[in-house]
Amino acid sequence: MNSFVEKFKDEVNEYCERLESGLLLLEREPENYHIIDEIFRIMHSMKGSGGMFGFDLLSDVTHDLESLYDIFRSKKRPIDSEVISFTLSSIDGLHNLMVVSPGSEHHLLAENMKSKTKLQIARFTDEQNSSLSENSSETDHSVQSNFNQNTWHISFVPNKDILKNGTNPLYLIDELNALGECNIQVNFDELPSLSEMNPEYCYVSWSLFIATTEDIKTLRDVFIFVSDQAGIQIEKVASQNVLQDEAVLTSFLNAKLNHEIWEPTEPEMPKPDIQEDETEEIGVMLKLSVEIPKNSVFAQTTVDSIRVDSQKIDQYLNIVSELITAQSRLEVIASKLNHPDLEAATENFGKLSRQLRENAFDMSLIPLESVAVRFKRLIHDLSKSLDKEVDLVTEGMETELDKNIIEKLIEPLLHIIRNSMDHGIENRNERLAKQKTAIGAVLIKASTAGSYVLIEIEDDGAGLDLTKIRKKAIEKGIINDQSRLSDEEIAQLIFEPGFSTSELVTDMSGRGVGMDVVKKRIQEMRGMIELSTEKDRFTRISIKLPLSLSIIDGLLTRVGDGYYVIPSSVIKKIHFIKHESLKNGFRQVVELEGVQLPYLNMYDEFVGDGNAPENQLIIVVGLNNQLFGLVVDEVIHEYQAVIKPLGRLLKGQNAFSGASILGTGQLALVIDTNKMIKKYS
Repeated sequence: MNSFVEKFKDEVNEYCERLESGLLLLEREPENYHIIDEIFRIMHSMKGSGGMFGFDLLSDVTHDLESLYDIFRSKKRPIDSEVISFTLSSIDGLHNLMVVSPGSEHHLLAENMKSKTKLQIARFTDEQNSSLSENSSETDHSVQSNFNQNTWHISFVPNKDILKNGTNPLYLIDELNALGECNIQVNFDELPSLSEMNPEYCYVSWSLFIATTEDIKTLRDVFIFVSDQAGIQIEKVASQNVLQDEAVLTSFLNAKLNHEIWEPTEPEMPKPDIQEDETEEIGVMLKLSVEIPKNSVFAQTTVDSIRVDSQKIDQYLNIVSELITAQSRLEVIASKLNHPDLEAATENFGKLSRQLRENAFDMSLIPLESVAVRFKRLIHDLSKSLDKEVDLVTEGMETELDKNIIEKLIEPLLHIIRNSMDHGIENRNERLAKQKTAIGAVLIKASTAGSYVLIEIEDDGAGLDLTKIRKKAIEKGIINDQSRLSDEEIAQLIFEPGFSTSELVTDMSGRGVGMDVVKKRIQEMRGMIELSTEKDRFTRISIKLPLSLSIIDGLLTRVGDGYYVIPSSVIKKIHFIKHESLKNGFRQVVELEGVQLPYLNMYDEFVGDGNAPENQLIIVVGLNNQLFGLVVDEVIHEYQAVIKPLGRLLKGQNAFSGASILGTGQLALVIDTNKMIKKYS
């Protein structure tokens, strides 16, 4: 039962994300009744499932929220932004009610949430505010919706012992009732005499007709947890609502009784009294009236997928990593034995391990869209508290990243957005005075570039005041007043520890802690962060991250007796070079193809016995627009590096991101070129 409870908690988290996404869209489209219907259904499902798994407080609170949204669903009153904000805050409270054994504080929270919900309901149940025109509109809508619905017949015959696993069949019937109009009949034919009755058995079954706009997949999903504990049959009766047509229902039941094939009846659409030249226009209007909005967060999908625990994915990746290491060992053995059959088997094994690695890698990638609702929610909440109107614009959110990177990336991105809202975007009056639009914008744009992902966060606010930044940096001793820095270098000072230009300490920022931590987090993921700005126009922060933290394509090199892996994605060129020409260089700079290139001779740095080989290679790597040379003794071959952490003793070093085990059993250090360039250039 515990496994079902944990799955239910995961379901509730997904429900809450869908609710937040829908509510934020509903704030822009308050008359989108498709979204309101879906919000109502999600709350109804949470209520029923919560009661089934023993989360009674969650069930009670969502029951009242469901009642609130039933008002808007029935079009008795239009929804407003106050209700949407209230519902968003209620979702935060629902997370705190996800406890199996609630304490007094949980009961107090639930009562508080219920009382606030009832106050909201009271706002909209004043009979004096209803109008006849609204009732007329509702009637017209119901007539039209009859032709948008299908009528289905559902036979639900539970097994006798279905109650033993905690399932309450009435909740399933209740959930069906929320999907549309129902005609329900209960069958008591299997009910024994009172003396033979076992209270742990279910003796009844249900036969019902339902008229709904939902498809058969949604109806089947109601029974998803009891599909192997009941007899369930779902069959289409008509392509319209025929619940009031007893002749059709009777004909269907007779056909079933006689084991005849039933052909669903088709609707006869009423012909409006219109002129011939208006026919085409009204036909288009009728078509649009039944289409689901393309920007709806609740658009139906047909993607086949299964839910897998993230720990199992991590375990799978670890096994694949060990397999790649074993395959490297096998290649070494095959090269020594020089046996044709072994070499062929090793080659095939290598191909399979690469395919398996790519498969494991793809499984660990998730789209940025999965966390986009958190950004939307943050901007919504900050807009209210800061009294600023701001739109969030997203591009390329289907871009995928390793789930471990996304988990570490969320907080830095949220902090950047807070800064944009608090410091960057001006209030309405300031924007109008600068001849800007009254509503500000924050853009989050993601794209893939090779083995890296580029994420840009840009606001159309005031930009950075470079003069103020320079002055503050001098006051804090970060630079001296004689320092000559470019505008770009001055802007980068906001990433220095303890730097802040805010005069006030607020809940959002101004404590002198933040952007330095953001930069540190990005660098810990082998990423880079850049900033560009223009006063009164924009501030743009660009983050470049690897697709994965665990496996990379690299170039295996040797320096002395040690081995080093350089990521392939940063390598620009490789040159042969004489060690003597390096000795004659000036301040660790060598000229290659007419370009002055700073470099690090890794033999002198890591071996240092003065016996460097005469012929070496210089590998040119790039950071932003900066080139840097790494001098090695030998380039061995391309290598798939499975990165392992270095451990606590080497955690403070600033040159390597990890280590990889070679097929010979030796270690190869994985070079973090970002850190290496910053340290030695």
